[in-house]
Amino acid sequence: MPRHVKAPSSNPTPRARAILVGLCCGIALFSAGGPPDAQAQGTSAAPPTGAAPRAGSIEEAQARVKKTPKDPAALLALGSAYRRAGRPQEAADTFKKMIAIDPKGSAAHVSLGAVYMDLNRPDDAEREFQKALSLNPSDGAAHFNMGNFYQTRGRRDDALSEFRKSTQLNPPIPNAWVNIGLIQAELGKQDDAIRAYRQALQIDSTHVRALTNLGNTQYSLGRIAEATALYRKALKLDPNNQEANYNMGVAFADAQIFKGALSYWKRVVAIDSTSTIAESAKGSIQVLGDYLNSQKTAPPAPQPPAGVPVPRAVETNPAPPRGTSGKH
Repeated sequence: MPRHVKAPSSNPTPRARAILVGLCCGIALFSAGGPPDAQAQGTSAAPPTGAAPRAGSIEEAQARVKKTPKDPAALLALGSAYRRAGRPQEAADTFKKMIAIDPKGSAAHVSLGAVYMDLNRPDDAEREFQKALSLNPSDGAAHFNMGNFYQTRGRRDDALSEFRKSTQLNPPIPNAWVNIGLIQAELGKQDDAIRAYRQALQIDSTHVRALTNLGNTQYSLGRIAEATALYRKALKLDPNNQEANYNMGVAFADAQIFKGALSYWKRVVAIDSTSTIAESAKGSIQVLGDYLNSQKTAPPAPQPPAGVPVPRAVETNPAPPRGTSGKH
């Protein structure tokens, strides 16, 4: 966790004080977002030319489909690979082929609905999720995605209901528990949120979303040591996780370890400068940089008259955050 730091020995100028107050009051923790469906795992880049296809790559999936063109599982793998690579139209076309081959299967409808969510076609997405549930009411991924759909439409109670249904089915979906935790945190039910994140971690102890959001809730309760330990564990598992990096920066800024805060926020920008969280990191870097620059040009603090004892600096603890924010 961030070490405790001594309070500054000189008073900041009025301008610097205003900047610092704006920094501390304006920074909020970022909730860890997640895949829009139960099966997506992120973006995979193509392997170098001449390299053997990586497991789960488009090339490997294409080879599998070429060998068994009417195998629904092969088409599911190919469509999922296209989607991870940011090629939604090809993913949609592949899932439609899968539906034609296996019209009674629910998996293709779930995956096609998730692609429609990517393409901002919510009505089509809802239709596919509902179709999947009509074919297989025990499809946990369908309930999970239906919950995601309701959450994007502001139907929080319906979303909670679907997420809870998905937690009662096999295979278990840790992201369902994470989403339940995020909703409970929004409702101010921090203890319920903690229980939900821990349920996710019981399913998968390396689940970065659960670790990061559990850290956020602990931080909001002033449990700084527990929170930063969770962020560190998340970053050990996924060094490029933007939310965990950003939130570690918040912890360091609250502890007045400003160089550490800047280092984490710059890392966020380096990972993906176009993301929403990177924009927040840029703003935090600017504000904190302005404060540090103002301190360099501030006049020296007046010295006490001879014989007057100088007050000793006191140890200060990192302040709890002013609130949390979510990225969905």
